[in-house]
Amino acid sequence: MGKKLIAFMIIALLAGTGIGYSVLMPQVFKLQSDILEMKTRIQTLNSSIDNLKSSINDLNSSINKLLDSCKKVKEERDSLIKYFFIQDSDFAIPLNDNVWWGVEAWHGNSDSICEIRNGTLHLFYNGTIDYEYGNSGVFQGRHADGRFTLQLLVGGSPDDAFYGDYAIFPKSIESGKLRLETRFKIIKVGFNRYPVVYHPDYSRVNLGITLMCAINNEPFNVTAQTLWLDVYFTGYCLNKTHTWVVPRNWSYVAYPDDIHAGFFVEEVDPQDFGKWIEISIDLGDYISRTLSLITRVDIKTIRVYGFIVFVECLGAYVEIEYDYARTI
Repeated sequence: MGKKLIAFMIIALLAGTGIGYSVLMPQVFKLQSDILEMKTRIQTLNSSIDNLKSSINDLNSSINKLLDSCKKVKEERDSLIKYFFIQDSDFAIPLNDNVWWGVEAWHGNSDSICEIRNGTLHLFYNGTIDYEYGNSGVFQGRHADGRFTLQLLVGGSPDDAFYGDYAIFPKSIESGKLRLETRFKIIKVGFNRYPVVYHPDYSRVNLGITLMCAINNEPFNVTAQTLWLDVYFTGYCLNKTHTWVVPRNWSYVAYPDDIHAGFFVEEVDPQDFGKWIEISIDLGDYISRTLSLITRVDIKTIRVYGFIVFVECLGAYVEIEYDYARTI
C-alpha cells in the first residue's frame, strides 16, 4: 500500500470522525519522522555490530598469536631446563668400585661410617664437636670443594639425557616435572652435648639431599658464593631426655658467606625408627619454593653441579640406611 493511499485513508478517516486535518496531520508526520530516525539508528547499530565483530576477530587473532608466542617461550625455556638423574640409585655398587658416588665426610671422625653394603647405603655420624655441623654421606657430580665423580646425567627426560657438567633450573619450575623418591630407615638417634652455636638449647639431626649450585652465570668454586639448597627428608631436635620432630614444610634461609636454604618435607616419628620409610616428593616444586625464600640475591637460574645424600648432626649422633634415592 503506497504512502499516498495511506495518507488518503487517514484523511478520509479524519473526515469521517470529524477530527480536524490540521490537528492530527502534524502527529502523523512526526510518527513518520520517528520511524525514519529509528531506521537510521538501526542501520548505525548494525554498522557498530559489524565493527565490533571485526574488532573481536582482530582480538582473537592477537590472543592466538600471544598464546603461540607464550608456547614458544615456554618451549624454549623448557629446552633450557636440564634435570639430573641419579646413577646407581639403588646403591648396588660398593664404594671402592663405584664411579658414580664419592664419599662425603664433613668433620668426619673415627666413628664415621659411609659404605654401600648389601644393596643399601649405610651411614653413621657421631657429632662430638659443639660448634659446627658434621655429616656422613655420598655425592655425585662436582663438589664445591673441587672433588668430582663422573659427570651428572642431565637432560629434559631420561630418554634424552646425556653426561654434562651441570643441570639447569629456572627460578620457577612447573609442578610435576621432577620427582625424587627415596626409601630409608633410621636405626638410631641420640643426644651427645648442647651446641655453643645455632641452637644452644638442643642438638640437631637432619637427613636429606643437598644440591650444590652456582647462581645465574656466576662461577662454581670454593671462593664463589655457592648455593647449598637443602631438601630435608626429616629432622630432629634433641636434649638429654626428649626428641622432637622438625615440622613438615619448616623452611630456613641463611647468608653467612655462601647461601644456605631449604625445606623439611616430611615428618618421621621416633616410634618409627627401625622401620623402612618411603617418600615421594615434587623436587622441582621444592626447588622453586626454596629459591623464592632467597631475597638478597636476584636469582633467575641455578646450575646444579653436584648433590649430596647425607645425614648430619650438631651435638648428636645418628645411624641410617638408604635403600634407594632416585629422580624421575
